[in-house]
This record gives sequence, structure tokens and C-alpha cells, in this order.
Amino acid sequence: MYLFLHRLERVLYRITSISGWVAAVSMAALILLVFGNMAARYLMGFGAVWLQELEWYILSLSVMTAIAYAMRADEHVRVDIFSSRLNRKGRMWLDMLTMTLVAVPVAILVLYYTWPFVQTSYVRGERSPNAGGMPWTFLPKAMILLGFFLILSESIRKIISVGRRLSFHYRRPANPPRNRNHAA
Repeated sequence: MYLFLHRLERVLYRITSISGWVAAVSMAALILLVFGNMAARYLMGFGAVWLQELEWYILSLSVMTAIAYAMRADEHVRVDIFSSRLNRKGRMWLDMLTMTLVAVPVAILVLYYTWPFVQTSYVRGERSPNAGGMPWTFLPKAMILLGFFLILSESIRKIISVGRRLSFHYRRPANPPRNRNHAA
């Protein structure tokens, strides 16, 4: 069981690493696209609606893939009122409870309720309401699914990781050290 959990933790860690890489690349592409759109509009006097809407698509990809990576790096927003007063073991317990009671259920609920929303958009073939806009408006909506799937996977990875560290923390040594000052 331990070996299975360790392998699962490594796979989930790689998924989060890929999401961080995707977030970084998409943010760089977004910066270039915004700069290119601005230069085209103000320097050359033309712009395309679909390029401006493409910014939204890339922004949704960047944001929704970066959340899980921020969770892994422990750079996410949290209320430190409680955790700042706890020792290391207490913070691990708080992380485990937060992931188990908040992050996992919320991610599952969002996935459950977003799927029909994205599916309907895809089946209807929704397009941008703007003339010359982007097709496939289900893609930015699908980024919600991707983002919360990544949040769910990172939450599960964190539960496994913290559980492993806590189990080793509470494990007693097989042969406790003898007190050398005590005569036998």
C-alpha cells in the first residue's frame, strides 16, 4: 500500500509540474499576444477581435493551470491566523484537514456542476457573439474543469504527502535507545 501511495504521489507531483510549466508558457504567450495586439492597434492602426478574444482563452489556461502549482509551492492564499500559531506538526494537521474537508469536496462539486455547462456549450457549438470573434467558447469554460481537476489532484497529493510525513512523525523506533547512564 505504501509503495502504491508513493507512486501515486510522484505521478500527481509530475502532473502539477506540467501544469506549472503550461502556466508559465501560456503567461509568456499572453504577454507577447497583448503586446502584439497593442502594437498592431496603436502603431499600425488595425486589430482583430479574435486576437483580443484569444487573450481570454490563454488567460483562462494560464490562471487555471497555475492554481495547482501555487498550491504545491505553498504560495496560495490562505488565512495565516491559525497556521502561524501552530508548530510544524500542527500545520501539517491543518493542511491535511483543509485539503480533506475543503479543497477536495469543493473541487469535486465544481467538476460535477461544470461538466454539463461545458458539454452544453460544446454540443450547441457556441461561438463568440462578436463579429469576427473566436469559435469554440467551450474551451475557456473547459479550463474550469482542467483547473479544478488539477486542484483535486494536487489536494490528493498533498494529503498523501502530509499523511506520509505524519505517519513517520508518530512512528516509534523499533529499538528505543538505551539510557547509558542507567545501570542494568
